[in-house]
Amino acid sequence: MKLLVVSWGDFERWKETKYRFGGKTSVGPSTLPILQKVIEPDWTVIILSDTLGRDFSSLEALREDVRGRAKDFLDRIGAGREVDLIIAPGIGHFSHGTFLGSAMDAYNYILWRLSHIIPPSGNLEVHFDSTHGLNYITLLAYGALKELLGIAAIANEVRFTAYNSDPYVPGITKELTINVIEKTHISPVPLDRPVPGPSGLIKPFKKSLSGKEINQLLESRNLGKRTSEVKTWLDAWIGSVFFGLPLLFLEEFGKAERVEGIIEDVEYLWNSKIDVFPYQVKRNVSFGDGFSTLVKALFQLKALERFKSLSPSLENLYRLSREVFRGSTRERINTEIGKIEDEAIEWMNRGEKTSWVLLREFLNYSRANVQVKPRNFLAHAGFEANVTEVMISKVGQNPQVDAKRYTYLRYAPDKKEIVRKLVSRALKGG
Repeated sequence: MKLLVVSWGDFERWKETKYRFGGKTSVGPSTLPILQKVIEPDWTVIILSDTLGRDFSSLEALREDVRGRAKDFLDRIGAGREVDLIIAPGIGHFSHGTFLGSAMDAYNYILWRLSHIIPPSGNLEVHFDSTHGLNYITLLAYGALKELLGIAAIANEVRFTAYNSDPYVPGITKELTINVIEKTHISPVPLDRPVPGPSGLIKPFKKSLSGKEINQLLESRNLGKRTSEVKTWLDAWIGSVFFGLPLLFLEEFGKAERVEGIIEDVEYLWNSKIDVFPYQVKRNVSFGDGFSTLVKALFQLKALERFKSLSPSLENLYRLSREVFRGSTRERINTEIGKIEDEAIEWMNRGEKTSWVLLREFLNYSRANVQVKPRNFLAHAGFEANVTEVMISKVGQNPQVDAKRYTYLRYAPDKKEIVRKLVSRALKGG
């Protein structure tokens, strides 16, 4: 998919200008028509600030005011209807009104909205234009976009190009060239932090609410219990991608819907504490760092969902290693799986199969230390001999091939909680 993302300021104040890009020219108040003409995106996303709104009768009326005027402008410049508008929460004092709140709410809100628009799977070509952007919102939008693309790049090819035009000088500028300021293949950047407790989801803006009121707000949606339940498996799964633990990846792949429900309720609570007065908007709570963590975790679950139903055979673990992990991490995983495969071939050559047995016994590591050490667990790509179990379900006719197909791994049921806690602590740096 080819996606064009643009950041806009006050579009109604832009002047007619001649733009040059990709060997073509266009005259108008915006770069969008020529960008669409040259890039030919499948979809366009425009990021705007709600500080452009002038209807203070309600929060929705304010946003709809911006949306309606933006759509009229798009019709005027001939930009088409294959466009999504993100109305981000802005801050500042303006002639038409005052907007109070945390600047970082724009980042969190844009991150959440972009995560619904960017396809989590499939190859991507993303173009970002900052020519018309509103200072800090453009910077935050760029950051949110690049973070999501880093997650999408775990198992997909992602290309990114950013643009900005020459400076505009009133009375002097006759033509502006749109310049490429960044062009790159995005490298994989998996999420690297644990899920927070409920206190990390929202926080008061400048002590507008007490800690007790925040807790009551969270409990009105049962977010304490729900976040704790999700954290149990999600920390382990996040760690499986970051540290390169393919077996844990398969065992802890939970339901994305549970994470999405929490995010939606946090956004609902955030919206519910926005006061709109004549010529003033006040956001009494702001998103915590935990909100963005959950948004990125959800996007990562969706980006890797096609691997969710794989059985934990050696064959599928090799596939995960090949399609999800890279570099030295992949080599480490393949080395560890290879040791198990070699032994499975020997079992099959003897005509033997086995029910679930600890890896230490399967590999005849009888003298190995029985303690589960975090460093050892991570160094062996999660195939730690004291917590991993092996089963050969069938003795194949061709052991060199069938060892991969009929050898399965799992974590010993009574060791699962040890593994989860170990990985969660490792994410925290402990």
